[in-house]
Amino acid sequence: MAYRPVLCAGGCVIDRVGETADANERLYTSNIGSMRTSLGGVARNVAENLARLGIDVGLVSLVGDDLEGRRVVEESSRAGIDMSAVTLDTGATTASYTAIFSGEGELVIGLADMAIFDRIEPETIAARIAAFPATGFVFADANLPPAVLQAVAQAKGSRPLACVPVSVQKLAKLVPILAAIDILFLNLYEARALLGSAEEAEALAARLAAGPVPRGLLTLGPRGALAWDGGQVSTIAALPSRPTNVNGAGDALAGATLARLAAGDTFLAAAHCAMAAAALTVESPQTVRADLSMQAVLARYNHSQPTETIAS
Repeated sequence: MAYRPVLCAGGCVIDRVGETADANERLYTSNIGSMRTSLGGVARNVAENLARLGIDVGLVSLVGDDLEGRRVVEESSRAGIDMSAVTLDTGATTASYTAIFSGEGELVIGLADMAIFDRIEPETIAARIAAFPATGFVFADANLPPAVLQAVAQAKGSRPLACVPVSVQKLAKLVPILAAIDILFLNLYEARALLGSAEEAEALAARLAAGPVPRGLLTLGPRGALAWDGGQVSTIAALPSRPTNVNGAGDALAGATLARLAAGDTFLAAAHCAMAAAALTVESPQTVRADLSMQAVLARYNHSQPTETIAS
């Protein structure tokens, strides 16, 4: 089957996660512990999920011309992402997110160094989208500066645009382009911030369904998600899983939803099937599961839904 291509634009990040050896961290001094690094960034993670699911996907972003930037490009290319539109900038360092956890798994401090994304030029994004097939999908995250997101909205044309806020703080950058967004993925906290309401998920989903974005997913962690499409709200149940690492579940859900849309599914069918990708991802220690495939996602979904079989 020939899938429609996807172009992703946004964050390309090195994630660093440290953990103290003792349950009680000691502030203002050195702590014995461990540190590990991995590739991150919402747009990059979504792109890798798409690539592993067999979708022709490219990434538009900026990394530093440093060891970390070259690592991002090389490893992402090996994963199947077209990185030809990712520029190595000699004047900046690759974006990074560093999180330090106590020995009991509580976040002590997080540090996001994302200044490089302010150097992305709107004209660069617009040119890449204009050259992208009109049958494709465009995905953008709110790591991009406001002017660049405006350029994405203006350049997308008839291509469906999917977006992720990344965080409550960055959500505000999507507000001016909501009318141009075709699919929105957001969590409960982001939905409450967007709507200025502390209502429960069901009420928020109903308000989202009446808003300018025609379809989307309000994700609820182990409770699954609420999907809205054509003004109607539907429940998307999470599939049974044995989680070992919940990081990356949202990126897998967004990527797999786009992958199934690229395969021709309706939005609701795509969202239901994408829950299998999220279940597979949380059972892996990796943020993007290295052995993820469309065959594995369909097998997991069909096993959980014996009365309904989705073919590749």
